[in-house]
Amino acid sequence: MSSQIFPTTPAADGRRRAAWRVERLAVAGFDIATYAAGTTDPEAPVLVLVHGMGHGTPAAWSFVAAGFEATHRIVAFDLPGFGASDKPDRPYTLDFFVDVLGAVVRNAGATRFALAGHSLGGLIAAEFAGREPDAVRHLTLIAPAGFLRSPKVVLRVLGSGPVMRLAGAFKPSAAFARRTARNAVFDAASMPQDDVERAIALALDPAATRAFLRVYAGAMHEMLHMRELHARFARRREPTLLVWGRQDRFVPVRALATARSVYPSAAVLELDRCGHIPSIEYPDEVVASMRASGA
Repeated sequence: MSSQIFPTTPAADGRRRAAWRVERLAVAGFDIATYAAGTTDPEAPVLVLVHGMGHGTPAAWSFVAAGFEATHRIVAFDLPGFGASDKPDRPYTLDFFVDVLGAVVRNAGATRFALAGHSLGGLIAAEFAGREPDAVRHLTLIAPAGFLRSPKVVLRVLGSGPVMRLAGAFKPSAAFARRTARNAVFDAASMPQDDVERAIALALDPAATRAFLRVYAGAMHEMLHMRELHARFARRREPTLLVWGRQDRFVPVRALATARSVYPSAAVLELDRCGHIPSIEYPDEVVASMRASGA
């Protein structure tokens, strides 16, 4: 298992990023990039982070992780199909991602930990916490997928073969990828340029595009069974924090009402002038709310 220190520099506005220690971990016949930061004290609380689609760990979590470096042992990884992880030619189902998350936490020796997920990572974190409620002592969901209600007929059409074939024929350009990255935040200046460039490179990778479409197809299937999905989520009763940007274009804040019905005791952080990635736009507020709610 090779390791390296991920090159870290301050963002253009001077915000501090975590200093990631990066390794490769073999899981089910492919490798994923795993990340560690913070203290190496084995008695320190553990925080596990899961990013969303179109991202990798350094872009999604570096500012939030920096806020926990002094007190927590931080564990993260790039989802298969994204970031620096391998992009295997296989189905990308929720079960698959939850199994990978389980492998990462076992490899890190984490038995009880705080878990935070953003977007697709929020869906994965919620499912994992529902399956392993005793392992997750605190759950943070940031603009999570899995709570936006849509008519089933719409979901069936979006997940249909013709629509998927049409989507598969689309080849994103660098300009399209740049617009998508910047539309993920309210203020484009909050997105570091090097992170934008990484998002563009990922969008232009055919293997990542294939993974994106297969994640999308799997998500359409899960959304057709939202009641059962939420029943699994609700098995967990430990402290939960829900974070949303009010100007989120990708997972609109109206989904928060559904999330609150699943987690009626959850603390809530709504951020104005904030898009889909509060961990980039308002990391200090996210860290403060996570700490206040018990992460």
